[in-house]
Amino acid sequence: MAPEDLTYVPVGATRERAGAAWTRAGVPPGFRVLRARHRVVAGGDEADRAALADDLRAWRVHRAAGVRVRADGPASPGRRVVTLLGVGPVALHAPCRVLWVDEEGFGYGTLPRHPFMGEEAFRVVRRDGDVWLEVEAYSRPASAWVGVLGPAVPLGQGVYVRLLARAARRLHGRRPGTQP
Repeated sequence: MAPEDLTYVPVGATRERAGAAWTRAGVPPGFRVLRARHRVVAGGDEADRAALADDLRAWRVHRAAGVRVRADGPASPGRRVVTLLGVGPVALHAPCRVLWVDEEGFGYGTLPRHPFMGEEAFRVVRRDGDVWLEVEAYSRPASAWVGVLGPAVPLGQGVYVRLLARAARRLHGRRPGTQP
């Protein structure tokens, strides 16, 4: 991995959570924090969680949400990935580098030409007998044109996470022997 390519410091705040509730600890001043949690499977078991985490690491959740993904394989530390939202010349290109991967999911950080600077983590966890998709991020605009979007940014990020959660529900619902 080439940490010098990442567009922000310090790197790794999404990893520090290590299974505990995520907080602003380690997030640089001036970065906006996003934390979203969506139930994917009510009454899901460990097999449901593991299958969804596999879908997440293989980019199937992103693709099912309509996000085009350019990556040479599943999420693995050091892997470069570009997500594309939109169509043709107006598609938003978001290059990132995967920083860490574990049994719950992965986290990646932004590379040059990403519209934001920061880090994002995607996890599939079991809590209170249900399977959840959790997305945690910290970011700030990488350029003035993104900063102009102001209040629209958190709304867009919220829509993006909801699309991922719906896609995870659709993927899971097609598995034989599982609850939709």
